[in-house]
Amino acid sequence: MSDNKDITITPFQGLKGLESLKDDWNNIVSGMPRRHFFHLWEWYHSYLQCLEPNPDCMLFFLFRKGETPVAVLPLQVAKISLGGLKLKALAFPSHNHLLLCDLIGKPEALNLPLLQVLNQHLRAQGQSWDVIHLPHLLEDACTLPVVKNHPPPRFLLKQEGRCDFMDATATYESFLSGLSKNFRRSLKRARQHLDELPGVQFTFTQNGPELEERFEAFLDVEASGWKGAQGVGTAIKLHPNLRSFYHSLTQALSASGKVSINTLSADGKCIAAQFCLLLDHTVYILKIGYDENYKRYAPGNLLVDLFLKQSMEAGAIKNMNLITDAAWHADWKPKSYDKFKLDIFNSTLPGLIGFAILKSYSLLKKHYLAYIQPRLPERLQEWLGRLAHET
Repeated sequence: MSDNKDITITPFQGLKGLESLKDDWNNIVSGMPRRHFFHLWEWYHSYLQCLEPNPDCMLFFLFRKGETPVAVLPLQVAKISLGGLKLKALAFPSHNHLLLCDLIGKPEALNLPLLQVLNQHLRAQGQSWDVIHLPHLLEDACTLPVVKNHPPPRFLLKQEGRCDFMDATATYESFLSGLSKNFRRSLKRARQHLDELPGVQFTFTQNGPELEERFEAFLDVEASGWKGAQGVGTAIKLHPNLRSFYHSLTQALSASGKVSINTLSADGKCIAAQFCLLLDHTVYILKIGYDENYKRYAPGNLLVDLFLKQSMEAGAIKNMNLITDAAWHADWKPKSYDKFKLDIFNSTLPGLIGFAILKSYSLLKKHYLAYIQPRLPERLQEWLGRLAHET
């Protein structure tokens, strides 16, 4: 590959490796025309510090074109099970609070055969792998044109859901007119009920001494309902590592105005809160919580409404990204990005088998459900059901 001659790779391992990579990483991000919060160095630094139990399993591959840093690919050494088949994987970090991932790359890197160069590097280093597993890719991900421009021999790209967002470039009144009459009526009724409470206040806090107070209020209200100790127990406040992660992000990004904690208070307490990141005229609502004792006031929806109204009137935000495609988004009539999962298989025996399983799965699924599954023993059906869930 003549295109590969002046492309070099330098791997950086774990937290110390990431810290030594900071300047090159930030140089690459500054040259990206379309950046998301999960491209930021601070996002990975907080993750390794707070959520990853074994930081040294993370490898950050820095690509240079000549002497110029052009891309970073963060990969975790992992094991993936595919219906009982164990695969050695290099994958984006896996955590239920890391819902979007990508390659970090300048525009010129997207036309380079980065994955082929990575494969050559891994082979030269004697590093064994069966699959490179890259889930949670938005449709504008840097990873996708790299694969499109230089397709690996064995890869599968599969849609894995949507990421909802609201276009904030219009006026608030025109946006509101696009919502259903029933929902507009519900918002109006909730506002009227809320106005009956004393001390109603909306705050939008990006920095300053109040930010720490707002962070604690966000934690409290997020843990007050079904996510709390009396519910499913997933609230951030209940898990020291999660609390540390979001606090680390708050501290790292507040000075540059990239974090915002929004609250709605009434009756002497915080009744709804959002934890948001801000970047390039986009606000990302990472987490939202509300006090279920005030459910009749629809505080979660009212907080979205207040924030959207302020953002549209100020003109500083063009896009409100909701990260997921949760059912409650439907009332807001959001637009959506497609999300994808990319798997690149090696020529090892497990890699070839894994590729064959996944490639044939979609083709055989309809036939299997209609004609084969009803005739199989129950234990075999359960095994195949696990395989279907993993694919």
